Amino acid sequence: MNAIDHTIVAEIGQMVDAQPGLADRLTDWITLDRAGHYLSTIESILAPSQTARWTRAPVIARLLRDDGLLGTSRLIWDSNYEGSGNAALLLGREPKRKRVWLLAHLDQISYLVDPGDGDRYPLMPLCYHMQHDGCRPAVALIHDLRAGALVVQARGAIEVDGESVTFVVENGGPLGAGTRVVYDSHLVWDRETNGLRGYLDDSLACTAMLLAAGVLHHEPVEVLFGFTDEEEGPAGNANQSFGRGGRRLIDSFPPPDLVIASDVHEAEATNHGPGPRHLHPGDGAVFAERSSNGRGGVTPPHLYALQAHLAAALRPRGTRLHENWGGYVARGEDINAVAVTPNVALLGILCSNRHYAMDQPAANLADVLDLARAFVAYTLLVHSDLWPRLTSAAEIEPGAGRTSAGARPLPKIVLPATV
Repeated sequence: MNAIDHTIVAEIGQMVDAQPGLADRLTDWITLDRAGHYLSTIESILAPSQTARWTRAPVIARLLRDDGLLGTSRLIWDSNYEGSGNAALLLGREPKRKRVWLLAHLDQISYLVDPGDGDRYPLMPLCYHMQHDGCRPAVALIHDLRAGALVVQARGAIEVDGESVTFVVENGGPLGAGTRVVYDSHLVWDRETNGLRGYLDDSLACTAMLLAAGVLHHEPVEVLFGFTDEEEGPAGNANQSFGRGGRRLIDSFPPPDLVIASDVHEAEATNHGPGPRHLHPGDGAVFAERSSNGRGGVTPPHLYALQAHLAAALRPRGTRLHENWGGYVARGEDINAVAVTPNVALLGILCSNRHYAMDQPAANLADVLDLARAFVAYTLLVHSDLWPRLTSAAEIEPGAGRTSAGARPLPKIVLPATV
């Protein structure tokens, strides 16, 4: 992390402290019990890609309604915003112009089924497949037109043997096209350690967004909470093979001042890069500079410097937000955000065994609270008088450079003559 200007840190801290009643609302609303309730409710519903508006979106609507957050003109929920297949929670008076977008995906990794022999069916990952060799419990889902819902057609296991990925039927069947196979997972919360096991990707960030909405609806802010579908998709070097749902959502709004794209961050090394340095699940929320080694979003220097100062201001106020420098972070909704603004922040939570790589994914519920509080503070910062001042570029004379106090001016760059 570059040098911290403690005057700016103090200004950000004063901005946070100046919000009437904010400290009490953060303490009273963003709690382990509420986070655990939200997360367990979301995780209890299976939501393979392209089904979120019928599966998890109604559950989120019920959570919002039960907590008294719906029914006002300032907070509007739409489970299929403008037919995009994505759910959206709109906060503020403006119907479209939202200064902050918070994006996280509701869908889970899933697999399509190819023709099999009744007991074994080859699978095609509709996701970035990460499971190593072995078997993990799974279910095969089909859509029941009469019930208007997904139902279990078969139970069994996802078996991986080298390049081969197969669904092994233990009971039920037969299977055909239109089937989605997902891991058969149930959330486990250890209340002593706050350790979590479950799908987690990206229900953790969705939970943090809901918690933040419960605090921010008291503030005069304009926010889009985008709960996207079809973020999961098959692997590819290009960005067009996944994040399809969010691409349809962003076209409905003018560009924001800031997009916070939130997803799980790798808690250990993967084939694509190293794990975080000196950070583990349970240490708090994290922010990174880039995703997918620069193939996804890259936070611009001025914004990265600002969020480093924000993290420093939040630390003594009970919010842990750490720099994840060097740790690999996968692409997510940031690939859509960069199409409308350079101001993209990558905030998230450390998670082990994403996509069931070696075991069931694991994280820590306390980190969800830190992430939710960071969402609140970042949103308030964008809506404060500090934002235009700290994110505007100063005029620089040709050949001059802005320097830290006491540093020598940058030399003028001289290009070689053309031959």
